[in-house]
Amino acid sequence: MDGLLEGFKLIFRGGFMMVPLLASSLIALTVIIERWKALHKRYVTPLGFTAEILKKVKEGKVSEATESCQKKEIPVAAILKAGLEHFKNPAAEMEIAMKNEGESWVPILEKRVHVLDTTITIAPLMGLLGTIIGMMGSFKVLTQSGVDDPYSITGGIAEALVATATGLVIALICVVAHNYFNTVIKNFIYEMESAASRLIEVRMASERRKG
Repeated sequence: MDGLLEGFKLIFRGGFMMVPLLASSLIALTVIIERWKALHKRYVTPLGFTAEILKKVKEGKVSEATESCQKKEIPVAAILKAGLEHFKNPAAEMEIAMKNEGESWVPILEKRVHVLDTTITIAPLMGLLGTIIGMMGSFKVLTQSGVDDPYSITGGIAEALVATATGLVIALICVVAHNYFNTVIKNFIYEMESAASRLIEVRMASERRKG
């Protein structure tokens, strides 16, 4: 308990700028948790789902495949559903439908990720501002007490640097999370493109057999 109290004391020695810094860290943490759940649970394609849909299409069960896609609120299912709904239309129309559906999913996958990007920029700046304000206070002490009390000056500067350190730590965590989520989102986009391409290949194969 004493260690926790000391930790809180150390944090708030950084000055009043620690309040917006801690607020930004809580917001960033909330976004990280929410995006983690969304990208690792809510939108994940079940193992074998795409293969199962394509198998039904090959067997001529297009309606059944469409119904299976409707039951899943995931990007790959949405792409396949868009393609299946235009399966009997011209190939170009089918491709455009899947392309439009894929583009509509990108903002959903990237939702709130921009908050991390903003935090990466502003957290170090807020920390730096806190340090500058703290150092201004130290120099004010210097003008009042002179060099008779050097600890009050160096101690004030050391405490002011807590704000900069905090801002950098927050930014570093957000950089890692931001880059990680961008990689995961790119994998989702690749997965959607792959599913669309495979569906087109199945359609072309079906047309060749009929021809």
